[in-house]
Amino acid sequence: MFRPGDSRYLPTRGGIALALLGLGIFGAAQTTGAGWLTVLSSIVAGTIAVGVIWPIILIRTVELRVTAPADAVANRPFPLDVRVARPTAGVRIEPSALIAQPFWAQPPQGGVIEASAGARGVLDSVGFDVSCSAPFDLFTARRHVTVELPQSLYVAPEPIPMQLPDRLLGGSGGDGLSAGGSGPGETVRSLREYTPGDAMRMVHWKASARRDQLLIKELEPPERPHLAIAVDVSGADGEQAAGRAAGLIRTARRQGHPVTLLT
Repeated sequence: MFRPGDSRYLPTRGGIALALLGLGIFGAAQTTGAGWLTVLSSIVAGTIAVGVIWPIILIRTVELRVTAPADAVANRPFPLDVRVARPTAGVRIEPSALIAQPFWAQPPQGGVIEASAGARGVLDSVGFDVSCSAPFDLFTARRHVTVELPQSLYVAPEPIPMQLPDRLLGGSGGDGLSAGGSGPGETVRSLREYTPGDAMRMVHWKASARRDQLLIKELEPPERPHLAIAVDVSGADGEQAAGRAAGLIRTARRQGHPVTLLT
């Protein structure tokens, strides 16, 4: 489920304060010889030992299960389902590569958070910084955990708003780029009998004369201008180039134009 990562261990402010208090009590017990101070210092020492050892044991058993969608867009939120199978105490989970707020999870539960990726790419795994300070919040054990995704997450570039060029590679002028498309085509697809309400300009007079009845032309739909985009994403400006290409593709598809992408 995960690959072991780096671990860090740090005392909390409460742990430092309790350790100083324990040293003071121990010193007073040695000076005065009071038995109750010796017992109290032993209790403090035992509490500190449990507060140090227990988070280390818990953090070494961390097991996360993560489910992500198949597709996402850079810098736009997507749901990330994070489940904590182990340890038995609550842990603080913070995505290390994705943009998301840290959250607390109590095994065997979890939750769905909103995350986002800062750049395009394909993610096969997600990294998390998991920390635990149970049971006394005296010592924090922190570990980096990499969780393999059940399926790859494809992050598309964030589209940059772009306008279509005045003239596409197909040779059509700017008038053919409106959202409503160009006018009717001129290629006759078939003929049919006239029905009331048909425009007289659509009558095929030669065929009507041969058949001795009015025949109406059925025209081929007009061809939409074809947009071909060649983009180089290998340079330092690759992220911006991909974003501009995504913006052009989005505009073209909204207007009904076919698109070919060359990288």
